[in-house]
Amino acid sequence: MRTGFSVGLLLVVALSAALWAANMSTPDGHQAGHLALPHGACDTQASGHTADHMPDLARHREHSAALDLVALCSETDTAVSSGDWSAPSTWARGKPPAANAKVRIPSGLTVKVDKEVTPNIDWIRVDGALAWSTDHASSVNVGTIVVTPEGALEMGTEDHPVSKAVVAKLTFAARTFRDRKRDPFDMAGGLISMGVIRIHGAEKTAWKIPQSQLVAGVAVFQFDQRPSNWSVGDELIIPGTSDSNDEDETPVVVSVDGERIVLDRVLKYTHLTPDGTSVPVGNLTRNVRVSSEAAAPLSARGHIMFLHRQTGVVIDGAEFRDLGRTDTKRAQTVPDLDEAGNLIAGSDDNTVGRYALHFHIVSGARIDVPPHVVRNSVVRGSPKHGIVNHGGHLLAENNVTFAIAGSHFFAENGTEIGSFRGNLAVRSTGSGEELVSRMGIFDNGHQGHGFWMQSAGVRVTDNWAFGHAAGAYVVFGYAFAEGNSRTYFDARNTDNRVNADAQGRISTSDVDLYFARNHAAGSADGVEIWNHKLLAPHPSQSLIEDVTVWNVSRHALFIPYVRDTLIRNVYAYGGERHMDTDFAIGGNSQTENITFQNVSAERFPTGLLLPRRGINTVDGAFLRNRTNIMIESANRPFRMVALKNIHVPSEGATTNFDLKDLAVPANGDVAMLFENDRIFWSNSAGKSFRLYFGSQNENFVPFADDGPADLKGLTSGEIKARFGVAFGGQLAPADAKPLPRSNATMALVDADNLAPTPTELEFAQNPSNELYPLAGSHIVNTEDQTAKSRWTFAGTASGPEHPHFVFVKKTSPKLIVHPLLRKLEIHPDDVRYGYRLEGIVADVVENRVTEMAFIQDFPDLRPDGQGHIALDVKFPDPAGDMTSLPLSLTVTKQAVRRGRNYEFYKQAQYCGKCDFDPEMQRDVRAMFPQVQ
Repeated sequence: MRTGFSVGLLLVVALSAALWAANMSTPDGHQAGHLALPHGACDTQASGHTADHMPDLARHREHSAALDLVALCSETDTAVSSGDWSAPSTWARGKPPAANAKVRIPSGLTVKVDKEVTPNIDWIRVDGALAWSTDHASSVNVGTIVVTPEGALEMGTEDHPVSKAVVAKLTFAARTFRDRKRDPFDMAGGLISMGVIRIHGAEKTAWKIPQSQLVAGVAVFQFDQRPSNWSVGDELIIPGTSDSNDEDETPVVVSVDGERIVLDRVLKYTHLTPDGTSVPVGNLTRNVRVSSEAAAPLSARGHIMFLHRQTGVVIDGAEFRDLGRTDTKRAQTVPDLDEAGNLIAGSDDNTVGRYALHFHIVSGARIDVPPHVVRNSVVRGSPKHGIVNHGGHLLAENNVTFAIAGSHFFAENGTEIGSFRGNLAVRSTGSGEELVSRMGIFDNGHQGHGFWMQSAGVRVTDNWAFGHAAGAYVVFGYAFAEGNSRTYFDARNTDNRVNADAQGRISTSDVDLYFARNHAAGSADGVEIWNHKLLAPHPSQSLIEDVTVWNVSRHALFIPYVRDTLIRNVYAYGGERHMDTDFAIGGNSQTENITFQNVSAERFPTGLLLPRRGINTVDGAFLRNRTNIMIESANRPFRMVALKNIHVPSEGATTNFDLKDLAVPANGDVAMLFENDRIFWSNSAGKSFRLYFGSQNENFVPFADDGPADLKGLTSGEIKARFGVAFGGQLAPADAKPLPRSNATMALVDADNLAPTPTELEFAQNPSNELYPLAGSHIVNTEDQTAKSRWTFAGTASGPEHPHFVFVKKTSPKLIVHPLLRKLEIHPDDVRYGYRLEGIVADVVENRVTEMAFIQDFPDLRPDGQGHIALDVKFPDPAGDMTSLPLSLTVTKQAVRRGRNYEFYKQAQYCGKCDFDPEMQRDVRAMFPQVQ
């Protein structure tokens, strides 16, 4: 598993971030707040609806910023009657707007774009309605459109979509400069809407799976039924499935004969699924087209933002191309103003939220309100995200997305509801940076993904994802902060409210997940579920089912920090470039209570990596891997694993069960190996066996050359006889026999033994927030100057007290600060944003150097008269005791100026290749030269 120290920081980052961290009253729409005066007269007070946001300053600021772009009384052209754009009678000046016009359409009036408008329009303010012709070719080239809460924009309706015989276009003129004075929040350039949006192009089948195979050399294929409105000249996307190369192909249709499609070129690559059928073919052409006039530079592009409105946007059959300005290659920034209201330099270098199709609701999603809808549409060529649900209720279905750098489908802050279903997401390049490099500033989804959900509130079903730089699907339940407040999921939006608090909120990590019938190929990982229900106060089971993943280079299903989840009907097929540590399905050291039913894994170094804690079951598995099932030593007491209906083909020299013995937790807690741990296997004949690690065999010598002095050289049987403890809580019986194709031994047990004990159930149902459970019991500090650091026993096998293995420690932990932070300095402009200190806490347990990730945030900085800031740094040792280390932070203009981006030291633009692990490991070894 290619994770390293940076992923080890995830839990610490999440906890630290949590500590740091619709404008509608009815579903029917906003009540009218400013009506046009007769004949287009100007009233600068007409925007009274901005007061609706006064209690929420952030919303009010965004709302006002949008309206300021199209300020009343600055227009040059005003509509005075409903009518065609080209009709002189529509306009107060008696003629259509000319080039660089600033256009206002007052409330109660509808202007129809009846033809191709040739002059470039500066901006359009829509208080009434702006509609495109549905039966004539029509287009507008404009810098910015703002639709106010009373306004509406239409490019076809459900009853009268744009005719398939014509094309309707909206093009955003290239921005030639960034007006930081007039537009400090970088909203201009694109469509900002607080009103109703209706976009309906001609009906079009978005994607379809051919009946005939898509193999290299063919230029003709056939469907079972004719796809709707696929035409000569349509551009297609045929996803590549290789995890090593980009093999996407975009041929053009030259002939449609019923179900038969002829391409303009033969296919260069083969595009098949594991069962030999073809992948879906997407159609990238629509007759409603919204695009940027210039794709480069990014600053020239337009973006689309639906601002604060809970419902009222329906998009069906449209194409969105080369939209969005936020760049996934760089950390996002949030525009910030100083005390005088001026934009702080650098705070808008890469403004967050300027995406291709952005539902910027922020909060207040309601399940009882109809969702926004994006259906049968195309989003292509975005530098960050594609279709974004930010705090709202969104249904995104049957869409095709292609060449999106960050995340194609993105649920941003964990409060979102709705569905991502039936979509085809092809190719992301990602940032090239580690997941944790921006996690603390809540810049997520930048690594390149088909789907990213900040929590499980959005249902993800029936999708296909190909060619993603990282995980094709990610559910990421870590705490999210917005406006200096942590976000929570509204319990009213789910049927299961068992984990709701007294305020009706559910932690974003604790919402039940439903993830079903999804496919992934040609990506680094298939599905990743992070920090899901790890500390949920009450047990409830999430469901992942009917998932197919193939040709991935790391994992098919990776579930770190996940509890209480049922995984069934998952089919995983490995890729072309695996490392020995890769596995098909599994989690990390804190994954627990997982049930696997009918899972399949082939061509991976390891098939199933089973949890090290909790009650876990595998019921039905087909496995053909170098190692089929790996089980490491438990790292929490009373772990239980039950295996049955395991099918392994007889050919090959695979290892069926690899029991990784003596897998000591990273804090050096050897005593954990003696806690109760039970593993069972039922064979095809219906017989049940308990499996034992090698260390549980009586004649095994666990510490032949090193380890606790009292145990060195003793067999496991001698340790049991002398001290009353055994690895896993029990020695293997004398009649235990080797399990073929395994390093385990087995002994027959009765079926009654397969039921969890009350103690196992108690541990499984009560989550632990300890990174290293029982460390405080197994490892203790002493101030006795005569004592030596050593493992020892409290109690004996013959005494009244249960024997307890304890390490008595005299050493003190050391903090190794991240190399780019060792100057301990901060730019004076950044003092207002706080400071983050990161590193490794290292200590010694017996002959092991132990390491724990460390992060501490200092949000409130107070420089003294000499330009120094005192930092009271606190960090734990392996025993859980806290150590204080006073440090001083220097305020200097020589420091990096990083704004709110206090994780700059992890990002490529500041640290280059950013691989500081070797340097930090050298520092650790230098601090403890006595340990080899």
